[in-house]
Amino acid sequence: MKNTGLRLAVAVAVLYSLFVSFMVTKSIDESTLAGASRILVSGTQTLSGSQGLDVLVQRSAQRSGSTIVREIRDLHDTSVRHFYLASGDNDGKGATWLDTGFPRFSQRVSTNVHAATELSGVDPRGEYFIIGTSAALDMVVHDFSQLGYAVETERAGALIPAAVGEIFFGALGASTLLVLLLVALLTGFSVLSRAKSYAILRLHGGNISTGLKRDLRQELPSIAVILAISFTTALVGLLLYNGWNQLGRYLASALGLVALMLFIVTCIYIAALSLTFDVKILDAIKGKFGFKVAVPATYLLRFPSIILAITLIASAFAASTAASQAQRNQESLAEVGNVAKIFFEGLYVSQQTEQLAVESGNWLKEQDRLGHTIMVSTLAEYSSSAALADEVLLVSQGYLQRNRILDSRGQQITDIPDDEVLIMIPEHSTHSAAEVKRALLENYGGSQTPTMSSQVLRGAQSHFLYGTGAEHQRKLSNLEDVIVVGIGANSGFIADDGYMSLASRGQLLMAHAEQALNDTPKEFLGTWISAYLPIAQLAAEDSAALNESVRSQAVCAVVALLVLLATAVGMAQIHVRGNAQLILVRYLHGWSFWSTHRWLFKAEAVVLGLAVVWATISGLWTALRAKTFGEASHVADDLAIAQWQPVVVLGVALLNVLLLLVVVRVKTQRLIRTHSEETA
Repeated sequence: MKNTGLRLAVAVAVLYSLFVSFMVTKSIDESTLAGASRILVSGTQTLSGSQGLDVLVQRSAQRSGSTIVREIRDLHDTSVRHFYLASGDNDGKGATWLDTGFPRFSQRVSTNVHAATELSGVDPRGEYFIIGTSAALDMVVHDFSQLGYAVETERAGALIPAAVGEIFFGALGASTLLVLLLVALLTGFSVLSRAKSYAILRLHGGNISTGLKRDLRQELPSIAVILAISFTTALVGLLLYNGWNQLGRYLASALGLVALMLFIVTCIYIAALSLTFDVKILDAIKGKFGFKVAVPATYLLRFPSIILAITLIASAFAASTAASQAQRNQESLAEVGNVAKIFFEGLYVSQQTEQLAVESGNWLKEQDRLGHTIMVSTLAEYSSSAALADEVLLVSQGYLQRNRILDSRGQQITDIPDDEVLIMIPEHSTHSAAEVKRALLENYGGSQTPTMSSQVLRGAQSHFLYGTGAEHQRKLSNLEDVIVVGIGANSGFIADDGYMSLASRGQLLMAHAEQALNDTPKEFLGTWISAYLPIAQLAAEDSAALNESVRSQAVCAVVALLVLLATAVGMAQIHVRGNAQLILVRYLHGWSFWSTHRWLFKAEAVVLGLAVVWATISGLWTALRAKTFGEASHVADDLAIAQWQPVVVLGVALLNVLLLLVVVRVKTQRLIRTHSEETA
């Protein structure tokens, strides 16, 4: 008798191994340079001595005999990255990429290769990949270190444990666990369902070794066919996908993972076989043992499968929503030029930090007076306790100069009196200037009340937010028809250290990164102010990371759903074959389909009920945490997932029950037609 369960377990293990190997190889190709060492250059230096970065990289590559690659993400397209390459080894890997292009494994990300000569004027701080020997890596590190940079090193080969961790403990960990449980269930059931066959073998004097040899003779040819078909399909698919680029890397990962999965299948099979040979022969012949073990084992898998499927599918939907928001944010920032966020160093004691916050804030206030900054912050972000918090937008003169805000006569407002706070209220607003003034004074800590004036705005205007607070999933890219408050630099409304605080939260931006770099006092640059990064670049990197997260979570969700549905099919077969005689008797006595299988449907109702209870409790707990902690990132992520759970629970429950009903009916009809449990 053929062992369908074992063959299915092998097929699942092999196909999942090939698929995961593809995903891991693809992920590594999109996020790093496989086979290369990685260095991260940071520190207080902003120049490369008397030479530009292009000269520094080329000289270092020639001296070390290595290939040095600097990666920069495209500002406007997250699917494009740029490799700036200098090679000191004409025969080494990467030397020909300038002529032949990068042999990319993933077709989602395009890699444009440029000569390192184009790095002129680029800040040396950043990420580099080094292709070469360990000695070559040390020489490159020395070249950067002697210029005063701090260099973090990750040597080639570190990706192997990282990939293993990703498969078993990282983003793919949940789906890997489910597949292992499914493989264990299929393998164990394949042995237990043949308990009668093994009992008869024992009656003829056979033992575990005899049964194992017999199974190997029967199943090895089929397993070999499964392996051949799976690998052939994978190779053909890769040929069509990327022309076998990085094929060796993929095959090394796939063969290792397939070998591990087959070893696990073998161990489970031998353990189940030993258990079967220990049971009484009479119980095994009657078929009691196998199904008594298989039913609880299946339900032990089904409940966590439902929970994981619900969680992973809801997570995938939430991640998709976040990625869509990040994409919209990136598109909205694509045309803002070199508007940059300020990054501060955090390596100071509190007394130094307080002093530097005041000193740098005073400089930022002067830049604000000159119109070189863009302040944009809702009053809620400035102070969550204020009245009208979500209806008031605080802006600087630099914001007004770069964004069209019209008064009631249609004239653009571009100036704010330097020593005043200008309250601009849309026509037809339900709030008065006095209300807004009271709300602003709630947050004013100075000794002298600032001068405030008011003006009427044309209604229905949209105000761009420059991506501030974009990490919050429900954050909009624009605010519509809100009260705008222009803050004069010398109005006293914002203290000196308040400017630094706004900048650290990304609510005070520099209008032009290069100009800011030139204007920054030497005592701040590189020590207190570490970098000016264009917000368009930050948005592109954020969007790329979220898109990768969506793909990873979608894979896990699909695997979880398939495992859940596979357990539904397995449960249907276990139920029908284990109760074949009872089902036949009930059919002959005229029982309805629902009455015949009522215990199965009751058990399924209990499992789904527990899943609903779990989803309800976890949703309430998340809502309570959100109320307590506000918009903390981890709570916001959990809340986004919880909001999808009711829809996912309903969809998973309907799909699961529908498949179970269909399989049970089909197998019951086959049982009734043939009067044989072996065909059910």
